[in-house]
Amino acid sequence: MCWSRAALLMLALLSVNLHAIEPQRDEPIFIESDSLKIDDVKGISIYKGNVVFRQGPDSLKADELVIHSSERQQVDKIIATGQPARFDHDAPIHEEKSWGEADTIEYHGNESLLILNSNARFQQGDNQFSGNRIEYEADKKLVKAGKNVAGEGRVQIVIHPRNKTEEKSAQE
Repeated sequence: MCWSRAALLMLALLSVNLHAIEPQRDEPIFIESDSLKIDDVKGISIYKGNVVFRQGPDSLKADELVIHSSERQQVDKIIATGQPARFDHDAPIHEEKSWGEADTIEYHGNESLLILNSNARFQQGDNQFSGNRIEYEADKKLVKAGKNVAGEGRVQIVIHPRNKTEEKSAQE
């Protein structure tokens, strides 16, 4: 896939207060599946059947999970497929909790990029996004979604305004 598309026009470009949704690099990874194939030469492991991936506050459930790793068991890329594949990010503060689901979920560790493809839905706190494709750049706290990002379809967004009590506590 080409990540830097010159013709990338977005229908929604939001800088709402989104927090990082990415694997916790210092936490151990726990994976369960019906089957496993590891290719150390290529740095790829393929998990199939009722896959459950857990790392720190993050979990991912899929029909198939492919993990691309570097030499030192560093996760470079994760591709999860399912009907749907789903991730959950648990956090002590409601506004930081998030989940997403799509037919395909990709995480690119070096870019802190999360991509939800086909029937994509993403929610953080009370804010919701849905569309054909949703891209979330965690380090920039940037969401891109829309038909010009990935084909046809419209984007739907629900953003709940903060009440005054939340604004005061966020400033403290």
